[in-house]
Amino acid sequence: MKRFNDKAVIITGADSDIGRTTAIRLAREGANCVLVGINHDILEYIYEDLPQDTTWINTGNHLTVTSDVNEPVQIAGLIKHVLDKYERIDVMVNIDTEVGIHQSVIPELIKTKGNIVNVSTLTDMPNDWSIEAYNAEQDSLTGITKALALENAPKGVRINAVVAGLVTTDNSHNPFVTHCPLGKTATPANVTDAVLFLASDDAAMITGISLPVDGGVSALRS
Repeated sequence: MKRFNDKAVIITGADSDIGRTTAIRLAREGANCVLVGINHDILEYIYEDLPQDTTWINTGNHLTVTSDVNEPVQIAGLIKHVLDKYERIDVMVNIDTEVGIHQSVIPELIKTKGNIVNVSTLTDMPNDWSIEAYNAEQDSLTGITKALALENAPKGVRINAVVAGLVTTDNSHNPFVTHCPLGKTATPANVTDAVLFLASDDAAMITGISLPVDGGVSALRS
């Protein structure tokens, strides 16, 4: 059984390694994916990798939208574009982007009893990086997610987060690993596994949580 069969799923930050991995997995599980990002060429490249259902009545199951989700006018255009094609929004996966888009999408999610998964990742190591700054950033996302979840739970909308540590495609030594009990970094696929769980009906009774995908770093906190 495909967990996202015919569901319309918006993926912001889709022009990233995690965005690509998430979109492919969602599409394989039956979702109609809306790829949102600022790099048109990368979005089109990812689109070409997504499986299509040839019984779909429109041209292609999926959609790419080059948009800055920090701009209210562009957000409004994005939502109209999605509704024109699918007439519904079931899930939003919000990858490393501002959460201002939530208030525009939630009214549509109320109609479908849908959900949001916020994803925060550390994809590089700036010179001023520290575990304290990392923890503070994750705490901020956790607080925002919990507040939105409690506000919208009575309306049937679930909101959760995936709090990922450093996400790479290799396990070369880096400062993050020195804090990691498992001694390695997460891959995009590791993050996608958590996202799909929280976005699916498997997590129907879960809202307001931040699921760490950081190799145990969060477990060391007092």
